[in-house]
Amino acid sequence: MSQLETPGIASGRFPLRWWDAGVVVTLVAMAIVGGRELQFDGAPAAPDRVAWTFAPLAALALWYLAVGRRVMLRAVRDLPATAADALFLVGLVLLVGVATFGVTSYATLQTIGYPLVWTVARRYREAVAWSAALAVAVCIGFVGPGDPFGRAGGFWGAFAVSALSLVFALVMGTWITGIHAQGERHRELAEALRRSQHEVAALSEAAGASAERERISRDLHDTLTQTLTGLVMLSEQVDRALAAGDAAAARDRLERVRSAARESLQEARVLVATTQPLGDGGLEASIERTVTRLREDTELRVTCELESLQLDRERQVMLLRATQEGLANARKHAQATRISVMLVRGDDGSVVLRVDDDGVGPQAAGGGASAGGYGLSGLADRIRGVGGEVRFGDGPGCGARLEVRLPATVAAAAPGHEREGVR
Repeated sequence: MSQLETPGIASGRFPLRWWDAGVVVTLVAMAIVGGRELQFDGAPAAPDRVAWTFAPLAALALWYLAVGRRVMLRAVRDLPATAADALFLVGLVLLVGVATFGVTSYATLQTIGYPLVWTVARRYREAVAWSAALAVAVCIGFVGPGDPFGRAGGFWGAFAVSALSLVFALVMGTWITGIHAQGERHRELAEALRRSQHEVAALSEAAGASAERERISRDLHDTLTQTLTGLVMLSEQVDRALAAGDAAAARDRLERVRSAARESLQEARVLVATTQPLGDGGLEASIERTVTRLREDTELRVTCELESLQLDRERQVMLLRATQEGLANARKHAQATRISVMLVRGDDGSVVLRVDDDGVGPQAAGGGASAGGYGLSGLADRIRGVGGEVRFGDGPGCGARLEVRLPATVAAAAPGHEREGVR
């Protein structure tokens, strides 16, 4: 049961040192008391009286050394109970009763007897039963042959003392058992909390790794994938120019291939370094470079209306990726000839990005241009993460429109800047 075990008592090289000290001090004190009673009347003590005075104490010491220490060591270490536990308690009860029978003052041995009982007994009911047995043994020892306890009221005096000792032992044992049980619950809760913390840390690490993989995937889709798509288209144009015998056009397309390859290399370096994804000039300059490259690669007519806005770097990158996604969809799926890019501040203070084309529209373009595509779905997840929204559908006239709106709390217009004209 180990209810009386205290922190550190079962640790170290001598786990029973305090128990040993308690037993020794109690037995020595009782021996002193017994020796004084032998000298009380001044006459030499009879041999049988000397034997009744000291023999039970010696037997208790030997019983504790021979059996009790091994039993106590298992108890304080919370090892499973054995038959030796019950054997030790039987001997303890009998020896305390016999000692009290010889010297009534030895009833004080209960001060060490009850703690031993509550430590060795592994269940609460067993501890109560053995405590009651010890109280009965002390009561019988008090009465003894005749009425040696007549000074305190005979049998009823012995019963009262034993009952009071038992009640005190039960109260103390129950209280300490409750403290021990509460400590065990707290220890289990602390262990569960530590396990939960480890699990949360592992999940956080896994979630962080997953989020980083998703970010890299989106960046690859928004940058290198689209650049590589452009390289494929340029190489096809080179093949057609060579087949037609137009060397000048082929050289022009090859120069564009080299330029696009250098840009893709720079984009790859930016992704690896995860710094300055916008390049020089901020958001507006980055959108202009993206549009210029599309014009040169496809000869599409692309117009820009960009208002200079104050945005943090994360939101600027989101809007750049949204522009790249909208242009990529218009080029690959819409069969458009004209594209319009607009970045403005709405009437409610929000930031609005629109990419319109005059192509076949989202329904006719098929799944690649739908909002369920990887690029648009990933973009929508990003924008929703900062409280914005993404809309993709039919344009105001024909074709498709991609609209991204960031809330007013995210951005504010830069002071002193007017809306730029169509470029």
